[in-house]
Amino acid sequence: MPGIPNYRGLRRTPNRKALLDAAEELFGRNGFGAVSVDDIVARAGVAKGTFYNHFASKEDIAGKLALDIRFEVRDRISLIKPTSSDPAIHLAIAATLFLDLARTKPRRAWILANLLGEATDVQAAMNEPVRQTLAAGMAQGRFRSASPEVALVVVLGIVAAGIRHIVERPPPDPQAFSVTLTAHLLGALGLPNHEVQAILAAPVVAAIRAGA
Repeated sequence: MPGIPNYRGLRRTPNRKALLDAAEELFGRNGFGAVSVDDIVARAGVAKGTFYNHFASKEDIAGKLALDIRFEVRDRISLIKPTSSDPAIHLAIAATLFLDLARTKPRRAWILANLLGEATDVQAAMNEPVRQTLAAGMAQGRFRSASPEVALVVVLGIVAAGIRHIVERPPPDPQAFSVTLTAHLLGALGLPNHEVQAILAAPVVAAIRAGA
């Protein structure tokens, strides 16, 4: 098919993964609207009927792909969080990982920001861990906000906008931009600047930026 890069061996993977891999590549490169189910199955090297054995529509595969990306980042956060009991460190870990995705894997970050409808929904179950972190921080006096819901709006808004900015209008130094954005996020929750700087310099947060 014209415009489709050379085959990269997706047939060697299970059909569902082949379809998700193809959708990730095509959505990330061409955008959602420019990609059809026919494009996805041609790129994956499977029959069109196979697509509908796994997904109901293009919207369905887009949503599941974005959710898979979100869960991958969530799992990384869950592995790192036990290194600290401080909710402010936990929040910095989460923000750094999501913003770092925009820097290191912009296609995946674009898909997450644009194709996951619940990403910025404060009522969505997927955002409950962030809400709990914010509630814990408020209970400990680490964060100041009218409510965990208000704090969640602030956090989701800053991170989502940051991802889009890094992907769509890459700053000269994306990593420095990410650090600055995380600093403003923590400051918006009431942490004084000297504590913000200490959190950003914490080994666990610095290791994420270094790719460890």
